Amino acid sequence: MRRTTKSLDEIFKSIASMPSYPCKICGAKYKTKEKIFICSDCQEKHEKRVEEARRRAEMVEYLLSICNIPRRYKNAIFQPTTEIQKKVAQYYIDNFFKKPLEEATDMLLFGAIGTGKTYLSCAFALELIRKRVIGVKYITEYELLNLYFQKEYIEFKSFKLSSVLIVDEIGKRELAEWQRVQLEELLSYRFNEMLPTIYITNLTEKRFKDFLGDRLADRLREANIARFAFVGESLRGI
Repeated sequence: MRRTTKSLDEIFKSIASMPSYPCKICGAKYKTKEKIFICSDCQEKHEKRVEEARRRAEMVEYLLSICNIPRRYKNAIFQPTTEIQKKVAQYYIDNFFKKPLEEATDMLLFGAIGTGKTYLSCAFALELIRKRVIGVKYITEYELLNLYFQKEYIEFKSFKLSSVLIVDEIGKRELAEWQRVQLEELLSYRFNEMLPTIYITNLTEKRFKDFLGDRLADRLREANIARFAFVGESLRGI
């Protein structure tokens, strides 16, 4: 039998006779037989949000995988307890969350062993990665210079170029001339490129400046580095 097709007029009349129902997300009304539905615009926006969330989660996972935070601090929680920790935590938030990264200042955390400098900094690094999707890397001075010594130049450069760099245990040992030169060049580069650096040391502020030398100390003064002295008994217990 020969199949008959509807004319355009019949199709338009059929559509016109359909009831109108609102999209359950945006509320816009459409001719449809479905009482509960999502319009194509809202569906497209939803799919875009899902894709953006997926990409963001992948980037966060990647940044966490390369941040080099020690295993001991991988689950560090950003919950300051002492007064100095609370002061530093608030500065971390103001410095890295409330302004563009290129306007963030360098920070120096110095003072007594076991007062929470490293724990707090690693906890904040994890927070910064997860919430702002910013590349943060942690490394000790010795590990950093050892990368150069072992000719791991690509890895060394990845720390040099990190959006935020935490350098721990500065001044723990005397440096050979080549070590001092490489450390100065790396920190000078970060200063010139306005890449914020967080310095952590058990030295006093004066001994830290002496360790860096006049050139770097002057640059840190020029950059208005924020200084925080950690004092008191060790929190680590026996």
